Amino acid sequence: MNLLGLETSSTVGSVAVETPRGVLVREIATPREQTAQILALIDELLREAGIGLPDLDGIAFGRGPGSFTGLRVSVAVAQGLAAVVGMPLLPVSSLLCLAERAWREHGCERALVCVDAHMGEVYWALTERRGGSIGVAGDERLGAPSDVTHAPAGAAAWSAVGSGFAAHSEALAAVLQTAAQVLPALVPSAVDLFPQAKRDLAAARVTAPTAALPVYLREHTAWRRSS
Repeated sequence: MNLLGLETSSTVGSVAVETPRGVLVREIATPREQTAQILALIDELLREAGIGLPDLDGIAFGRGPGSFTGLRVSVAVAQGLAAVVGMPLLPVSSLLCLAERAWREHGCERALVCVDAHMGEVYWALTERRGGSIGVAGDERLGAPSDVTHAPAGAAAWSAVGSGFAAHSEALAAVLQTAAQVLPALVPSAVDLFPQAKRDLAAARVTAPTAALPVYLREHTAWRRSS
């Protein structure tokens, strides 16, 4: 299976290609460079992997929540490339992607993923590894750090993952008291889109280019607060 992955929801963007021969990845160091560099990096990785766009089985992208500007970059590029070659798109939660990285690099089976959303808010979700795969337990949420009132239930160890724990460490201090490890510097990587993307592709859960949309969460929250 040949897959392209795009993740630009955070301060560090990335592009990855997976083929049966392995995985290649490149990072984009700052948000300002994402638009300028992403297409060139895609070309570079495809050449290095020895494949072209028509050889891909799908394009995975981090659909958010995350940076408004960054999400528009990955969605627009994924839509454009998929439209050219008639490729299915595989949107993957950026919070789930971050949990996958925490599992891959640190063995985190249970995590509270919390990402700084600015404007005094955080994106957050509980994640857990079951049946050999990481999944989001419940809903992805947006709210004040004080809304993050509970950690994963049960006696098993859990990890605190994401920039929200760095940006709002004081407000989240009570939550952090029971964390087995804290990983505030971890950001999503395009490599970690692939586990969920492959499950979705195998199950034919794909998205047409015209239907691919970022998930901001903030619009829903603004509507809820005004109602």
